[in-house]
Amino acid sequence: MRNSLRLFLLVLPAVGALAGCSGDSKSPLDNWTGKTFLLDKFPNSRWVAPKSGGGSSMGDYVPQFFIGVAAGSGDSLDITLATGLGGVQDMCSPTTPVPVTGVKYPDLQITAPTLPMRLTETDPDYAKVVPVIAHDVTLKNILPGRNENTPSGELTATLDMADAYPLFHLVDNPTKDSVCAAFADAGVVCQTCAFNGQPYCLTFRAVQLVATEFPTPIQKLSPSDIPASCP
Repeated sequence: MRNSLRLFLLVLPAVGALAGCSGDSKSPLDNWTGKTFLLDKFPNSRWVAPKSGGGSSMGDYVPQFFIGVAAGSGDSLDITLATGLGGVQDMCSPTTPVPVTGVKYPDLQITAPTLPMRLTETDPDYAKVVPVIAHDVTLKNILPGRNENTPSGELTATLDMADAYPLFHLVDNPTKDSVCAAFADAGVVCQTCAFNGQPYCLTFRAVQLVATEFPTPIQKLSPSDIPASCP
C-alpha cells in the first residue's frame, strides 16, 4: 500500500503537466488549418438574389470553389481561393490569397474584392467557357463546424454582364444590353457597377451552403503562371 501511494505521488505531477499541455495547445481553428475544402452544388442551392429566379439562372455556370486554409498568427487565417470544375482545380484561373483576422470559430467571413474565374456552359450544344472577374465576393460561414444538416453558409458576388453575356444563349444574339433587357423583363434590373460606372452589374447571392473537406491541396497560381493557350 505504501509503495502504491509513493508511485501515485510520483506520477501525478507528470500527468497534470501533460493534461495542461494538451488542453492549452488545441485551438478550434485546428479543425480547418492545413486543409482544403470544396464548395459546389450551386444548381441545388437556394438563390435569393437577384429576385424572380435570376440567381438560379447562373447556378449551372458558377464554378466550384476550393478553399485552402493555413494558420496565421493568433486568431488569423491565410486563405487561398481557387475555382474549378468536376473536382479539378482550374489551371487557367489564378488563385486569390485572402488573409482573415479576428476569426471566432465556427464563424468565418472570407471577402475578396476581386476573384478571377471562368463560367462554363456544359451543355454540348452550347459549350462555352467565359472568363470573368467576380467583384465583392463574400463566402460567409461556409466551412464545416456548424450543424451541417441545416447549412447556413452564404455566397455573394457581383458579375458584370459585359463579361458574362455570352453564356445567355437563350437570348437571340446576346449582348450586354440585350441580356440586361431580358433580366429587366423578368423584373431584375442591372445596376451601375461600382468599379467602372457602367450599368451592367448584377449581384448574386446563394444560401444554405456548406463546404466539404477535399483531399487535394490547392496549387497556388499567379497571373504569370496561366498558360497563353487559356481562353
